Amino acid sequence: MDVAQVWTCSMHPQIRMPNPGNCPICGMKLVPAKDVAGAGAAVVLSAEAQQIASIMVEPVALHALAHEVRTVGRIEAAEPYVANLTARVAGRVERVYADSTGVDVAKGDHLVEIYSPDLVVAQEEFLLGLRALGGKDRAALDEREQTRVELAREKLRLFGVTDEQLSGLEKSGKPQLVVTVHAPIGGTVVAKHVREQSYVETGDPLYDIADLSHVWLLADVYEFELPWIVRGEHANVTLEALPGDTFDGVVAFVEPRVDDATRTIKVRIHLDNERRLLKPGMFAHVNIHAQLAPDGKRARSPLAGKFTCPMHPEIVAEAPGACSICGMALVREPIEPGSTEAADVLAVPVTAVLDSGVRRIVWVERAPGRYESAEVVLGPRAGERYPVLSGLSTGDRVVVHGNFLLDSQSQIEGKPSLLFPQGLGAAASEHAGHSGHSGH
Repeated sequence: MDVAQVWTCSMHPQIRMPNPGNCPICGMKLVPAKDVAGAGAAVVLSAEAQQIASIMVEPVALHALAHEVRTVGRIEAAEPYVANLTARVAGRVERVYADSTGVDVAKGDHLVEIYSPDLVVAQEEFLLGLRALGGKDRAALDEREQTRVELAREKLRLFGVTDEQLSGLEKSGKPQLVVTVHAPIGGTVVAKHVREQSYVETGDPLYDIADLSHVWLLADVYEFELPWIVRGEHANVTLEALPGDTFDGVVAFVEPRVDDATRTIKVRIHLDNERRLLKPGMFAHVNIHAQLAPDGKRARSPLAGKFTCPMHPEIVAEAPGACSICGMALVREPIEPGSTEAADVLAVPVTAVLDSGVRRIVWVERAPGRYESAEVVLGPRAGERYPVLSGLSTGDRVVVHGNFLLDSQSQIEGKPSLLFPQGLGAAASEHAGHSGHSGH
């Protein structure tokens, strides 16, 4: 028996009527729906129709994918590269060499001179000990005399007197009235706490010096994104103040607590700053890249199995050894149970996927001009691609442009589509058959 003709709307293909007329939704004239009996689920387009629809396809292939966590943060001085210089002796500030913040100093540069009566007394004690020895041969000194001199020497060292200054003191035989304080590291003076003719006590702050060739970015990451963040992941940092520049960083630390007010976690990213373009206090945008494993989940930490310094996590080595900054023994990073290494993942472009919120499909070119829909299971979006967990194979040619038109055409023809997985042809034929019987 012949199947009754069904009429549909090109704009609302869910409309299936047994007789011609107008669409009850938009008023457009209904058109005959094609008889799909025996035609299968494919949509067939001529070469001309493909050109009009701007159909573009791309083969499914393996790609290195990374899930991106995008957030914002603030540039700060890296704490291991900051020196807080304090007074080792009480006294009066006689001269200030580094007389303003922002001054760049090298390690060993003189910063300030302090007159200290305690220092003068300690030098006199040292010189008296040396004079008491007279012209005696140092090798012939008894242990008690030598110990007294060495204790006086060590006391001066504790006051900040350098070995070079001690040698000069021995040669001159005269105490120095002032002690010169030198920069312990090279960097920028970020805080100055002294003025000439002011008095300082032992332990009073003098300067804060920061080596800004290394800085931190403190980023705020929402707690639901925490599973994607591990130490060792790479990050790209951009700043509105420096358009066109991108800075590469590494996740060095993830704080162990969530902020109660913002529900975010502080993530520390270490950045090299040799050009000194990054200034503490700058706001920045950051993309943290979590590499994906073949199952679409976060891959094993890039640091797994490597050796790092607990105090300076930016120090990473392939073998045991000592930290090049502090000398601590490097510690081997654990390997997460059940984790897998990053690898290329079967993926499709984001534009190939049609998503109803309930199911996802792509349109696959089975032959030139012949297209079929395929339901797919996808992993989390990674940039401009989705990892494919099931539904496609390597080499399948998916439609990346024009797939909406293909899906609409499939609906018009009553074939499977995004919103109607089983197609509308069978339901429409059944409706038409019932309508025909009611007319007898």
